[in-house]
Amino acid sequence: MLFAIVRKDKPGMADVRARLLSVHAEYQKAFMPMIVFGGGLVVDGTDVGKFEYNETGIRDVVGNVLIVDVPDRATAEAMHRDDPYTKGGVFETVIIEPFLQRVPLPDGQA
Repeated sequence: MLFAIVRKDKPGMADVRARLLSVHAEYQKAFMPMIVFGGGLVVDGTDVGKFEYNETGIRDVVGNVLIVDVPDRATAEAMHRDDPYTKGGVFETVIIEPFLQRVPLPDGQA
């Protein structure tokens, strides 16, 4: 089942996000087969074409969006709950909801 996980940082979390980047990236490796797509929400004016996923570039990220294919809500919630960014207090707002993909239509659907 698809779930959207949308997370927005608390103001002033750039230093914390940068400090936790490597443990967050390592944590997410186990979930890569479940992530349909995802990425960061960035500050206005960020040149996403030149973005570098490192402790400097990550300072322009202010949240993220993940679409995950997991068996149930509990799995999606656990992915969020156990994330080093979550444990580090980075997020101000979190939305975890079932996701209905409509655009583009999944293969075989009209």
